[in-house]
Amino acid sequence: MSLNSFPNPVNQTLYFNNEEHEVPFTYSIRGRRYEQKPFKERFKLKLSDKWIFEVKNTRSEHGRFIRHKRRNEMLPLQEILSRVKRMSRLGQVRIPHRLGLYAAASYSRNHFLDSDRGVRVTMDEDVRYFTFEGLAGTMLGASNRAIVELKIPPGRTSRPLVGKIHGLLRKENAEQGISKKATIFNLIEDRARKSGEAYKEPSHNTEIKAKVALDAEDQDIFPRIRNDLSAGKIEGFRLSDSYPNVMETGKLYHYVQVPTHEYVRFETSGQSRSATIKENFQVVQDPYRLGNVIKRREVEEPLHPDMLKMPYKVLTRRRKYFMVERNGGNREYAVMMDRSTHRGHELYQLEVEDVLNSPSLRTETRSINDVASMANYLTEEYSLEPTTLTKNQWLMSLPN
Repeated sequence: MSLNSFPNPVNQTLYFNNEEHEVPFTYSIRGRRYEQKPFKERFKLKLSDKWIFEVKNTRSEHGRFIRHKRRNEMLPLQEILSRVKRMSRLGQVRIPHRLGLYAAASYSRNHFLDSDRGVRVTMDEDVRYFTFEGLAGTMLGASNRAIVELKIPPGRTSRPLVGKIHGLLRKENAEQGISKKATIFNLIEDRARKSGEAYKEPSHNTEIKAKVALDAEDQDIFPRIRNDLSAGKIEGFRLSDSYPNVMETGKLYHYVQVPTHEYVRFETSGQSRSATIKENFQVVQDPYRLGNVIKRREVEEPLHPDMLKMPYKVLTRRRKYFMVERNGGNREYAVMMDRSTHRGHELYQLEVEDVLNSPSLRTETRSINDVASMANYLTEEYSLEPTTLTKNQWLMSLPN
């Protein structure tokens, strides 16, 4: 492969969203330009500066992800912000609140090309992440790793060169990772947890959860649930006073089937080196007879080296969540919307979750009733279907 050199090797990327995180999982709205140097730790954008404006969308079709990109060359930032603010719908998903400048990344890119231009490989180094107050950017964090991406045309995945590159990456102990945008969301959540603005799960060994099936086109139900809570439409519940903000995360998990448990899940990247063990899965009776309230044991253990050698499947999970609480009580429940993906397949679900530590029968019953009450509202108000399909069951049902 030949190295393609550019006079401006640093990619500066802007991401657009809002505090409600209303940009759908499958969309990315970005501004991009190429410079000599990365963003400084603190900087201020100029409205007159010109950027390449892109709107990317990813669709799952017949077990393959199809990406569509709309691009406008070199628009002033003021024009881009004006266009973004006018976006009231992306695909079939409505955007109730205005979008604006949300975050940024900068990185130095090396670009390698196959001789017949079939395969491209990019390697990004000095990756830095930023958030904004107005036009003022502040560094959020930086990566000490290089990010390698293979861009392979359909029908060329079996070429010897592709196998050679994969072999080289394995030799260098490369690990599959998440997108830069998802990394920014994770860093924002980490910062909010440290400052006490985001919910931190207490130590627990029991999970009570109600699941509801969702279509990709219905992602705007998520902000509508928040509006219903604010308007007092969901009897007995309100938005959490302590953790009212929407958080978004992106995780990559290895799912391992082991004979002693339902399954074991672990992350191989980031700080986490622990395994989550799920077992004793049972569908419990609920007062609304939804049949979708799940109780199971959930414990974390140190990641055993043998687990890394077992056959596994990789699942990428994007999640948006916020916390609700019982009126007059101190119980916190998470309302979550997930998009899980694996090799061209995707699964959308809404979940209402509570976590408990060796609960008494009374505490467990109260939790089941509360989780079912929220789930019952979602199914009735939005004509959604209850489900008990777990991510592990979905993942193991896929052909590859």
